[in-house]
Amino acid sequence: MDILGSFAHSYFVQQAWSVAAGHADGTAPAAVPFADRIAWAAHDLFGMLLSYGTVTSIALLVAFLIAGTLARFIGYRVIVFGIAGALALFVLFTVLRNVLGTVAFFGARGPSGLAVQMAIGAVSGVLFARLTRPPTDPRG
Repeated sequence: MDILGSFAHSYFVQQAWSVAAGHADGTAPAAVPFADRIAWAAHDLFGMLLSYGTVTSIALLVAFLIAGTLARFIGYRVIVFGIAGALALFVLFTVLRNVLGTVAFFGARGPSGLAVQMAIGAVSGVLFARLTRPPTDPRG
């Protein structure tokens, strides 16, 4: 989760930097060499691991606790956890924006970045639901 979220963040930051650099020069968006993109993403991954990992883990923990309870009553475990993961990141970045005045992670600032972060949360929820599936009752 943290790796995908960090890479998505890096991609959106790189795109914004490219456009801004192009505007500053009065040209089209600036090209960022592939090696620089990889180095940038690696730097972001290690730089964001503690802060991004902490806040997203807390948000997902709360969401998955609620999803687990809800799934016991209504079933549809994979769907419930997928939706919970997406909503957890939506709520996280919305609260950060309202409390701090910023989402704190530039890559989630715009609608596209937020949507990608939510998709990563949904994938995390689906993966969690599949990996923690309760064992079936051997009596049938």
